[in-house]
Amino acid sequence: MRRNVGDLLFPLIVFALAGLAPAQAQTRQTASSSQYFFVLLNRPSDTPQLTQEEGEKLQGAHMGNIRKMTAEHKLTVAFMDDTVLRGIFVFRADSAAEAQDWANSDPAVKAGRLSAEVHGPWLIDPSALHQPGETTGLDQYTLVLMKKSEKWKADALGFDSVLEQHAIFTKQMTANGSLAVGGLFPLSVPGELRAVDIFRKNAAQTATLLKDDPAVKAGLLSPEIHAWATGKGVLAPGQPLK
Repeated sequence: MRRNVGDLLFPLIVFALAGLAPAQAQTRQTASSSQYFFVLLNRPSDTPQLTQEEGEKLQGAHMGNIRKMTAEHKLTVAFMDDTVLRGIFVFRADSAAEAQDWANSDPAVKAGRLSAEVHGPWLIDPSALHQPGETTGLDQYTLVLMKKSEKWKADALGFDSVLEQHAIFTKQMTANGSLAVGGLFPLSVPGELRAVDIFRKNAAQTATLLKDDPAVKAGLLSPEIHAWATGKGVLAPGQPLK
């Protein structure tokens, strides 16, 4: 990984929980309060260059915001390799616009070091998310971004059936301890990203498991796999961080 001043500023993944409340599991959920929104934090192609002094100042503001949210029991901090995808937020909000406002308030986003891309609502089981406890340290997971594939056609015969089979597969993966949290986005919400799953396995094991996902086998979804980590206690235990 490259390690210049800019890269060292934000090698962070943030799992932000703005409260925990029940969420509907139906694929075609309608808009309501207490929804979960998934935010990708990407590195912009035109990331501004910073001097060491500017970088340290911005890092201080960014970390101050993280400490504030952690003290409010909304936030757990982890890290990721140096890729275009730098991190994630998961917010509980009344709307995508509200989640976007919260993400945009991060100093790194305001400074142009990160861009925030909101997706959702994310149809997950809220019991899979926990407020971080006293335990320190990190667990490793595999983050899977499920994107539209060539056969994704919502009006095609059997489309709903395949998505139902995918939902069953997700429940099975959770029940057998392979999946920490996962869910689809409503069909009414546009976008290439259609689901997000966080596996408790390493990347190679996750890739093997995904071969049995009905939506992947049918060519509806194409998985994009990322090594990922977060603080212990936020999700069901993952793999030891090496």
